[in-house]
Amino acid sequence: MSILRKILSSGSKAFVALGILILGISAYNYLVATKPEKPLQPRLEKVWTVEVATIDFQVAFPKKSSFGQVEASRKSTLNFNIAGEVEDISDIFKNGGYVKKGQELASLDLDLLSIARDEIVIQLEANTSNIAELAIQLDLRQKNYDRTRQMNVAAVASQANLDDAQLALSMAKNALEQAKRQQAQLELSLKRANKNLSDAVLTAQFDGIVSSVNIGRGMVVSPAMPVGVITDLSSLEVSFVVPGDVFANAGELIGDPVNVVWRSGGRDITSIDATITRAEGNVQAGEGGGRLYAQVALSENGDWVIPEGAFVEVIYTSGQVDDVAVIPEAALYDDNSVFVIIDGRTVRRLVEVVQKSDGIVFIRGNINKGEQVVATRLPALGDGILVKPGRG
Repeated sequence: MSILRKILSSGSKAFVALGILILGISAYNYLVATKPEKPLQPRLEKVWTVEVATIDFQVAFPKKSSFGQVEASRKSTLNFNIAGEVEDISDIFKNGGYVKKGQELASLDLDLLSIARDEIVIQLEANTSNIAELAIQLDLRQKNYDRTRQMNVAAVASQANLDDAQLALSMAKNALEQAKRQQAQLELSLKRANKNLSDAVLTAQFDGIVSSVNIGRGMVVSPAMPVGVITDLSSLEVSFVVPGDVFANAGELIGDPVNVVWRSGGRDITSIDATITRAEGNVQAGEGGGRLYAQVALSENGDWVIPEGAFVEVIYTSGQVDDVAVIPEAALYDDNSVFVIIDGRTVRRLVEVVQKSDGIVFIRGNINKGEQVVATRLPALGDGILVKPGRG
């Protein structure tokens, strides 16, 4: 009996502990179940600050660029027209030298040519005197023939005398005609001799710069052998190719200004103005367009700032386009879409791209005047993004 009482006594403590535990758990669950819920905090949406371009339609003159080369429309390849030995070369006849029209550049050995000309002059003078003498002789023979013929009619002179007089007259005429023919040949020879002397002296055909020299003193040259080149500085122009749609209106481009940029070593050296002066009549194969030529302006002191042969970039106006809006290139996406701001949110619009030029885009269609286009590139720009104009 005492043992049972001990067991019940120790068990009652365990039951009490268990009851307290159960009661605690129930109370916790009740408190959790009846605890009031905290209201959910609304999630804040990010507002992106973006730069914008306001749509305004206008008449525009988009610019395009092409690469070309500075060329001379007038060059003179120098040569002697006779063979000979180069005797003298002017100090100005060197690469880069400036020459004036008519200025003497070089000459051949003139001694033999001068001697030949002098001999012809002597022969010509002698033949001139001979002609005068023969003319006198012919006059005498003519008078003698006339007198003998009259005497023959009067039976004073025989027929043999008349025949002798006629023969003498014919011989005098032939001698004078032969001397005149020789005179003409000598005059022609003198003209050739003078020309040879002139051809032995090389002169500049116009004002320009010497771009090539291929002779030296003592060198023997042959006729038509190139000995140098002079370039007319006032005729330098830029040749460049434009696309077919631009070349189709080439006539309207004549007289338009262009900008010519000369670069070297990755940097701009100079930029000068030029004027389109002509178009190539035939489109060259493989060019995909047509060739235009622009006259390049000289500097204020008349010097060239871009050398002949230099490769340059030509920036030109491709023509007039009407009713287009101008936006930064950053505002246009690859699918030719832009994002306009409607009630503070972005809306994608597909537009027509008329032309791109110098970091700007000319667009029209599916867009309205006064609308604002997002000009800032965002990480994930799409429809419905909350934005506000400002500096992005």
